[in-house]
Order: sequence, then C-alpha cells, then structure tokens
Amino acid sequence: MNDLPTIVVVSSSNTKPKSLIKLITKETPTELPSGLFKQPWKIDTKYYSAIVNLIGVAELFEFSEDFLNQIEALIIHMDSNKSSGLDDLKQWEKLETESDPEIKLLIANYCNEETKITRSDAVTWCLNKGFEFVELYPSDMQTIQNSDEDIIIEKFGVNRVIESLEAHTWSNLVLKKMKNPRSQTTGSSKCCSQVVAPMMVEKSDDLPDEFLGEDDFTELFTHLHMMKDSLQSLPISQRKQCAEQMVTAFWKAIGDEDESLDNI
Repeated sequence: MNDLPTIVVVSSSNTKPKSLIKLITKETPTELPSGLFKQPWKIDTKYYSAIVNLIGVAELFEFSEDFLNQIEALIIHMDSNKSSGLDDLKQWEKLETESDPEIKLLIANYCNEETKITRSDAVTWCLNKGFEFVELYPSDMQTIQNSDEDIIIEKFGVNRVIESLEAHTWSNLVLKKMKNPRSQTTGSSKCCSQVVAPMMVEKSDDLPDEFLGEDDFTELFTHLHMMKDSLQSLPISQRKQCAEQMVTAFWKAIGDEDESLDNI
C-alpha cells in the first residue's frame, strides 16, 4: 500500500468511510480487493506540502505491523442519534492502541441536547481518550459564528477536520521556502512589503527559511510546532537567538511596538 503516511477513516454509524473520504478530499476513493478504500491526497499549505493516503476501513481485521506504523491520523464517525453511539466506538480501540496516531478525531453529523449522545457526552469522551470532537454539520451555527472582532477565526465542520490534519507534522512533509516581502521592491509587491514588514522577523543567516515571511499571528500560532521542530537542529546559542526573534514576530503580529519589548 506504499510508504505514504496514512489517515485511517472508520465509522460506527451508517455513514460509510468512502463518503467521509470524498467529503474531505473531494475525490471518490478506489475500492481495493481487500475491501478497503484508498485515496491519495496532497496537503498543500502555505508552509509545506505532503502526500498522504486516506484509507477507509469498513470492518475491523488484522492489520500488518507496517500498515499500523504508517498510520498518523485516525478519524472515527459516530452516530449521535443512537444511545449506544459511544459504546459502539469500542470496536476501534484495538486499532487506535496498536497504531497510536498523533491526530485522533471523533466526528459526528451533529450533536445537541436532543440527540441521544449530547455534545457534552461526546466532548467528555474525547477528553478522556485524547480525541478532538468535530461536528460536520453543527446545529447551532448561528450562535457560533465568528464576529468581526475575533482575532483567530475558528473553523467548523469538514473545514475544521482539514485544518486539524494540516496542522500535523507529517513524516514526509516538504517545507516551502518563504519569501521575505522586504526583498521585493517593485509594484504591488513593494506595497505589500511595506504593510507586512513591521510584523516580520529580522532576517538572520542563522534563522531557518521557514521562519521568514510570517505575516499573520494566526498562521504563526498554528505553525508554532513546526518552528519548534526546526529549532532542535540548531546549536544552543542559535536557538536562543531564533527564539528571541520568534517572540519579536509574535509581539509585532498582535500590534505592539518595539519599544514595548524593552519593558518585558
């Protein structure tokens, strides 16, 4: 099944893994002779790209050790309209334990106080099991819409599922080299540089390329774990310098001036 990182999609409801894969990738997966469904998917963000496999599993069976080692994310669909909805998830405990994926998502079409499994029930289960709970079609969207004053725009439904997968550090990801807007000197690029420059990290030969060009607090925060991983390969003295520059970038991204840093 090749060596690509794997996202396993399973279901304890009437919603089939094939449908969930299509919802995420916008592609129809191929059914394999084994009964599994497979869909390669390119994750392409501002900071990196990676190709992964989404594998739909309709029935639990014995997986090879190689396959289990390739699993980096697990998505389970639950039926919130069944009283046994959470109990039905036990059939996938062995798969979760043996693969031990970093990303674990429990999803349901919707949950509210009228469903057999309430949102509170689902969230409590997730907290105990180390999962994130996502409603694909929240029934209370009108009350959870982001306001114009929100600093970080929260995503919902399948967009949140995709966002969670994009935030993972995939084992085969390829980092993109970020352009420094201040090096652009013509036309609209120059204007963009003048707007973004106050939020930029000062360029340093010791600073990894992926640190350059950070122009948004939300993006900085979302990819903080990638910055941390990159720092591990640097000498201690350079780590300290880069850490100071990261703090400056975050400080500028929230709108404060350099003078304020002198008082910290």
